[in-house]
Amino acid sequence: MAEHRVLPQTKTITPMSPPRDQVNGSQTRRVETVVVAVVPEYHQVKVRDGDGRLYALTRKTKRVDLAALHEGQRVVCMVTGEPSRVLSATAE
Repeated sequence: MAEHRVLPQTKTITPMSPPRDQVNGSQTRRVETVVVAVVPEYHQVKVRDGDGRLYALTRKTKRVDLAALHEGQRVVCMVTGEPSRVLSATAE
């Protein structure tokens, strides 16, 4: 009869991410972008920075009126974390 060895159980502890509304100020950066797409049926506006990174502005993005934005318009975004999240945006 085969002998079964019982291995000790290990526990992996994954560090928790901070709540989405608690962001370390040093991680927040200002990103200048341009509106590349307005998608009213999804309440989204897509913006692109000078390095080609794409960001989404939604109803939850603070300080910006999505309905007032148009393609080609410049928008300054406050972005945090990886993956990046737009905290607020201001149209220029």
